[in-house]
Amino acid sequence: MAGKNRIEINRAKNKQLFLTIKSANNKKILHSETYKSRQGVETAVKAAKKIIKNPKIVDNTKGKKK
Repeated sequence: MAGKNRIEINRAKNKQLFLTIKSANNKKILHSETYKSRQGVETAVKAAKKIIKNPKIVDNTKGKKK
């Protein structure tokens, strides 16, 4: 996955969602606040995409049931 910055959507222990922005060499650049709704985190992704051009979006919450 080297060569491409990415935005990861993750779930916190309290089941809220948050973003992690990582550089092309997998270094964490930013960890966002938590969001109660999917719409909140999607708005944050949209804002981050204005700063980071053509990032890979990785949703780590898909397929995980708890």
